[in-house]
Amino acid sequence: MKKELVFVMIAAVCVFAIAVFMIGGVLQDVDYHDLSKLPLLEQKAAYDKMQTRRTIGEVMQLIGAILALTGFITVTVVSLSISHYNAKEAEKKYVKE
Repeated sequence: MKKELVFVMIAAVCVFAIAVFMIGGVLQDVDYHDLSKLPLLEQKAAYDKMQTRRTIGEVMQLIGAILALTGFITVTVVSLSISHYNAKEAEKKYVKE
């Protein structure tokens, strides 16, 4: 039962990683056309704020992508090891009978 719990936890991390990736994409989605509506003196500050937001979004997407990749690889390895263990247990059961 412990291996199955690890599998579920890793799957939850994968779902979280996908959510972080999507949130990073939303943060990174910057509309530069809104800058033209601001007064000229405020445009530089707004541009810097948008660039910071874009950078944070890129970092979140990178972290989400790395977590998702490692999570899905780990899910594959854990599921294969669980199925291998279950096959060995089933084989022992049939050999004894």
